[in-house]
Amino acid sequence: MTPFLGFDHIDMRVPSLAAVERFYDALMPRLGLTRKTYANVAFGGAAWADATEESYNAVEYAEEGVAGRPIHFFGVIEETGAPPARGRVAFAVPADSLAGWETTLREIGAREIERNGPGEYAALFFTDPAGTRLELCARAPRPS
Repeated sequence: MTPFLGFDHIDMRVPSLAAVERFYDALMPRLGLTRKTYANVAFGGAAWADATEESYNAVEYAEEGVAGRPIHFFGVIEETGAPPARGRVAFAVPADSLAGWETTLREIGAREIERNGPGEYAALFFTDPAGTRLELCARAPRPS
């Protein structure tokens, strides 16, 4: 599955990082976000501070870019009492990869996996362990 990403960064709040971290550890590298960093986030602001694996309240998954500088980021931040995200995060994947993705999603613990109906754009909708709705949207790659 060769990913192509079309965002700069996403920061998502979850009520329990422990409930979703293994899920995102399995999903994000498959989407091309292969570098994981631990962080502490100051609530009320967007201040990220490097952290260790022993003490953190957020993780960031990033794609390696030119000269080792990340291009895309996906942050998962623990915020006790936070409800599942109300929107839906959609990742673009190649159209011919949806069958393989459906199997992968089941293996890593996605719930409520559904395909779009005939006549609609090709996509898989699913829910992470914290109840956040996500989507893999099959689109043809755009030239860079």
